[in-house]
Amino acid sequence: MRNLFFFVLICLSIGVISCRNNKKEDKAVKIAQDSIPLDTISKPDTIVKEVKKEDTETLEEVLEKIAKAYTDQDSKTINNYIHPKLGIYIIYRPGALDSYVHQSSFDFSKPVPEYHSYEKLSYKGPLKAGKLPAFDCGTMKWDKLGFFYDKKSRPNELSQTAKFMNEILDAKINQTELQRLRNIETRSYRAIMTSNESEEPFVFHVTKEGEKWYITVIDRAYAGCDA
Repeated sequence: MRNLFFFVLICLSIGVISCRNNKKEDKAVKIAQDSIPLDTISKPDTIVKEVKKEDTETLEEVLEKIAKAYTDQDSKTINNYIHPKLGIYIIYRPGALDSYVHQSSFDFSKPVPEYHSYEKLSYKGPLKAGKLPAFDCGTMKWDKLGFFYDKKSRPNELSQTAKFMNEILDAKINQTELQRLRNIETRSYRAIMTSNESEEPFVFHVTKEGEKWYITVIDRAYAGCDA
């Protein structure tokens, strides 16, 4: 009987000690949780992640910025719109046939061709969507003046120039490169800004690569009637 009494007493003591320890642990956990900043505790069911979308410029915004940079002869801004892999093609007319050079950057102080400097132009906005101005070498006049881009068609002047360079100048531009130029044109638009026959027009193409627009062609041959 005495042994039983001591056994019960020992069990009760163990239970009381265990209960106190559990309360201390619960209190320690509560203190630790209270010391953690709320914004570091992940709550998948209640936290809504904010997705920041990259600000992208529209086609029209890019066309206007490039045109204004060109009239200001701002090489830095022009270069900001040249894709590092696509580069920029300058189409020009050295004689009876158009040709082009491919560059990684653009510099107003280094014209293409060398004897034809980049004229200081004035901006002829606002930009308008519609049929592009056409130049008549007979009358030496444009059928309309201003700044236009054609959103209903894709340009082919670059690939056609490459084709003629192969046929007439034996340029040996391979089929892989020709196809690359055509692929660029499928993502491109052509714009023309002009005022009158005495001022050189600004004719250029912009191409979408990813989510951004880049200048890929400056056409200095169009409206050239020397040949």
